[in-house]
Amino acid sequence: MQETIYSSGMSFMAVVLVILFITTSLTATLLVPICVALVDLFLLALLYYWGLTFNTIVVLQIVIALGLAVDYSAHIAHCYLVVIPPKGLCKNNAEKRLYKVKKALSQIGSSIFHGGFSTFLAIITLSPSKSYVFIVFFRAWFGIIIFGMANGFILLPVMLSFVGPTEDVGHVEEEKDKVLKAFSKNLPGLTTRPLAIKESAKAEEDGNDTSRDKEDVKNSVLEKEAN
Repeated sequence: MQETIYSSGMSFMAVVLVILFITTSLTATLLVPICVALVDLFLLALLYYWGLTFNTIVVLQIVIALGLAVDYSAHIAHCYLVVIPPKGLCKNNAEKRLYKVKKALSQIGSSIFHGGFSTFLAIITLSPSKSYVFIVFFRAWFGIIIFGMANGFILLPVMLSFVGPTEDVGHVEEEKDKVLKAFSKNLPGLTTRPLAIKESAKAEEDGNDTSRDKEDVKNSVLEKEAN
């Protein structure tokens, strides 16, 4: 039991540190580990009611669950942080949180669902097995996928809509673009191509998704830098 607590605790601390490093948000660092810890708690309950005893194989799945469950919540939290609501659309922080949650789910939700569903298809082949090891793997991973996706798609968005951070982390990318353009004036040969790529991507987001439009944007940037 002590070894189980120690291994789970170390894995959980690693999850917290990684989330803090990726999101740089204390609120997200608090909410995502809550979802991950609840996956482990729900998994313990599922394994108990599914008739599995506490042994080395089960402990291994519990520790692995901490690393697997973080994917379903971390991506949604990160996408929530970088979403920038249009100016004037949100009148208060509550509307801003709700907009960021909806946008995060629409942008990254399908990818997370496809990842979870493909993993489920991979482990479903173990369901008819009579081997105890395969039975444990199937039942544990079944719980990890179901509880992980439930917390990522339901619990986390609800918590973010109430207490999620409202600062626009996405503005950091705009500041990087400004710095890049400032350096491009002194070092045109070094930064011309990244600027052209960024301008082309911006044109694509604005709806100018033709190869001719993107080529014109690149050529205009190259001519400005050459002059």
